[in-house]
Amino acid sequence: MESERKLKGLTSEEVLTRRKEYGENRLPEEKPVSVHEIVINQLKSPLIYIILAAAGVSLALGETGDFWIIMVVVLADVVLGFFQEYKAQRTYVALKGLLHPTTTVCRDGERTEVEVWELVPGDLVILCAGEKVPADGMLVEAAKMTVDESILTGECEPVTRLTAQQVFMGTTTVTGRGILEVDKTGLQTELGRIASSLSSQEEGDTPFQIRLKSFSRFLTKVVASATTLILLVGLIMGREFLDMLRTAIILAIAAVPEGLLIAVMVILVLGMRKILRRRGLVKRLLAVETLGSVTVICTDKTGTLTEGRMRVSRTDFTDMDNAIRTMVFCNNLEGPLETALWEYARKELGADPQELADQAVRHSEEMFTSDTKYMVAEVSGELFKGKNIHFMKGAPEIVLARCICEENCRKGISDLIDRWADDGLRLLGLAYSDNGSGYTWAGLVGMEDPIREDVVDSIRAARNAKIQVKMITGDYRRTAEQNAMSIGLLEGAGMAGSTLEGEQIAAMSDAELRDKVPAVSVFARIRPQEKFRIINALQENGEITAMIGDGVNDAPALKRANIGVVVGTATDVAKETADLILLDNDFSTIVAAIEEGRIIFSNVRKVVAYMLSNSFAEVLAIFAAMVLRWPTPLLVGQILWIHLVCDGPADIVLGFEPKEEGIMEEPPRPLKEPILTRLGITLIVVISLSSALFALYMFNHYYMMHQNAAEGRSIVFASLAMNSMIYIFAYRSMRLPLHRMNPLMSNPPLIWSVMAGIITVLAAFFVPGLRRALDLVVLSASEWASVICFSMLLLLIVEIGKAIANHVNPNG
Repeated sequence: MESERKLKGLTSEEVLTRRKEYGENRLPEEKPVSVHEIVINQLKSPLIYIILAAAGVSLALGETGDFWIIMVVVLADVVLGFFQEYKAQRTYVALKGLLHPTTTVCRDGERTEVEVWELVPGDLVILCAGEKVPADGMLVEAAKMTVDESILTGECEPVTRLTAQQVFMGTTTVTGRGILEVDKTGLQTELGRIASSLSSQEEGDTPFQIRLKSFSRFLTKVVASATTLILLVGLIMGREFLDMLRTAIILAIAAVPEGLLIAVMVILVLGMRKILRRRGLVKRLLAVETLGSVTVICTDKTGTLTEGRMRVSRTDFTDMDNAIRTMVFCNNLEGPLETALWEYARKELGADPQELADQAVRHSEEMFTSDTKYMVAEVSGELFKGKNIHFMKGAPEIVLARCICEENCRKGISDLIDRWADDGLRLLGLAYSDNGSGYTWAGLVGMEDPIREDVVDSIRAARNAKIQVKMITGDYRRTAEQNAMSIGLLEGAGMAGSTLEGEQIAAMSDAELRDKVPAVSVFARIRPQEKFRIINALQENGEITAMIGDGVNDAPALKRANIGVVVGTATDVAKETADLILLDNDFSTIVAAIEEGRIIFSNVRKVVAYMLSNSFAEVLAIFAAMVLRWPTPLLVGQILWIHLVCDGPADIVLGFEPKEEGIMEEPPRPLKEPILTRLGITLIVVISLSSALFALYMFNHYYMMHQNAAEGRSIVFASLAMNSMIYIFAYRSMRLPLHRMNPLMSNPPLIWSVMAGIITVLAAFFVPGLRRALDLVVLSASEWASVICFSMLLLLIVEIGKAIANHVNPNG
């Protein structure tokens, strides 16, 4: 746009003055979850209701000690849950706030990029396809511009916008380009006056969180049914109602893993932070849990597999002057390709190309699109002696097809295109016409975009992880194949079925495409609608897809993919659709994020299995004691002390385990695979049975010896509490034996939490007031020795069980 180059915009001083007058260009932000709401959330758990019911029964039976310790533990659980959720919420909000929308403005006579909040009335904003309109204002120039105004009108069809027409904040430029003169910002805009549009869309529960809550509800129903049955059986056996009710509630408390949802939320949010450290910004928790299941990565080439720094490396001009003019006049200085052409023209002219641009007036422009694959600019001026000249640049085979030339000349150009494409160059054809129809070929430009240094290793890592990588590009077929071979996607040129072009896909039915896509590594000359079909075909074949894109036209494919991934320089629409943003535009970042996703899911599984192992051992011991007509081997306060005080911190920090050896050599896990694997269930059964049998043996031995239930409960309490502090180290890996796991110091918080847990066990016996509250008695040295010996034996049993289970079923 000629006028764009000449517009000066506001000065820096004018911007500051107007910002003081009109304020910042912001809408009210989403209201964060209040402290009050977080506290209330801690009291909405069915578990809290069960625990409070137990407190009421204890009070009714006159056991005030149990009542008060239950209330203290409830308070501790609420406080712990509050701080964990508060921290997680603040971390999540902070991560989402890392994205700062920017826009391009003309200020002080130069184009510059600023954050959207900095805009003031009078600013001149350059609008391109895929960008959000950052404020209300008038178009002072528009070229084939259409705008999606559905956020304001509800109509999904884009509308054409011309020069001197109004556009509004929050709408999206779909096609074309324009220059906006801002007249309203912030709350003064149309969007600012619509209350329903002031807050962001609420984040709903992710599928994984839904599965966890469903799992918890299922467990609660099972426990409720079991405790009801136990209550009835006890009454039939002639036990007192209140005594049986209390026993049933004790079982319910023992069975439900109190800290599960808190632990998982913390693990997911910390996972987001770890992915951020590896230069990936997760916008939705959904991405964290889904990343570990990705089976196919579909990626663009430019800027992701390559550095995105174009430079002209070869030229073959038949008309040097008009080739350079095409580079200058058919250029909006958008993106690395047009910048490279501008710099090449600067070198050849020996002067600023702007001086040449100022000698002409641009009358019209036919924008480059992924469908047409060319751009045309119509210009006139003294340089052209009163004629209107059309300059065209684009895909060389498309431009050549519009040119008038001899057949042998056409064949020579086509052969040159093929030879340069075989060298992996990105090609651009240049042509001109004085009537807009019969074009004259001006030359061929070959451009290089260096492959990123770590791409080959990243693709190898993805393949070792049984993840397919497919390149989807608009490049010429031979160029795409050459680049694919250089990074290891293709083993050799001309591999049968390894490459598909957009025209071939357009001619296929969905069923045919579904049959073809598994063997294809390179998709060349692809249009946006074909990207969507490719993703859809892969998903119909059962693949979990990650799609990397950057343009407005990529939005449908990004939304369709299981994980939509965009580079940091992507358009606003693409970023809105995406789940993950690669802040460094690097392909290796998506591989790193997938690795973190696998680590996160693996750690969640460890935490779930560990918690249930602790809970079910207590349930079995209590149930068996009731059937045998023994006193209850654990009291409510003792159970809660073990669950929330001794084990509570360890439950969470077990999820901080670093990457295990071989995790990126395993195949991806199905998205709907259950949280508990057969190995996890096996370990729960082994640990629960072993712990319960030892606890029952020790309880019976000391109870029968001295007829003192408190002594028997004390050694059961010590045994179950110490067991969980020891065999937690076996849960650091569900696949590897202790001697092959990560070094112990790779997870320092786990060591500290275990030490703290052991201290709280000992405190329960050696702090007099606490010992009385928990109804414990001091154990002898031989009794402690028995407890510690069994804990070490249980660790050995768990290791043997893991070895057998992994031998029988290596995939878990």
